[in-house]
Amino acid sequence: MEEKKKFRHELKYYINKIQFEEIKKRISFMLDTDKNTGEDGSYFIRSLYFDDYKDTSFYQVVDGISKREKYRIRYYNYDLSYICLEKKFKINNMTHKTSCRVTKEQVEDLISGKLSISKENDKLLNEFILKTKFYGYKPSVVISYNRIPYVYKAGNVRLTLDYNISIDYNTDGFFKNDNVQIPIIEESMRILEVKYDEFLPNYISWLININTLERTSYSKYLNGRKMGKAIK
Repeated sequence: MEEKKKFRHELKYYINKIQFEEIKKRISFMLDTDKNTGEDGSYFIRSLYFDDYKDTSFYQVVDGISKREKYRIRYYNYDLSYICLEKKFKINNMTHKTSCRVTKEQVEDLISGKLSISKENDKLLNEFILKTKFYGYKPSVVISYNRIPYVYKAGNVRLTLDYNISIDYNTDGFFKNDNVQIPIIEESMRILEVKYDEFLPNYISWLININTLERTSYSKYLNGRKMGKAIK
């Protein structure tokens, strides 16, 4: 089953404010931004992550388990007309993601345990409903951040610059705009993510000066969970 999935490379790098501005300046002249960005070239992301009663997803990341999966619900720019349930499967630095559309009402019913399996549901949604019933999956943390995304057709490359990464300490406030957000990364730091299929073009490596960057395994989810546990 796993061999049939299309996996992508996913590399992460710490960058500071100066590197952020330099990289943004170089690639903005050469690459296109994602079509869903706003006037400033970015969009806002809010994700609600789930974990089971054993905190399996959390401890898999803590223990460095190479083969793991996470479930999350995500929307963009406070637009509740487009909400997605996503399953992210990871093996080392290779990732595979499946997703389906869900409504605000479905999310609320899912969290409260009222949502049932139906032939009308997407396969992924039915899968996750089963996970909530048999493994006790429930909301664990809300992560919010801004993202500037760039795309390059050769190699199906996607470069993203993430900043203002924060945790919303109250998962009940997932659909609210005024809930408290607490930073989970130093204010001076940003995260560059590089995703591609079979190869990363040399042109892209040169453009971001990849050999000078600090590689990291930084996980928004892990750091958000740690912060959430500290708050509680």
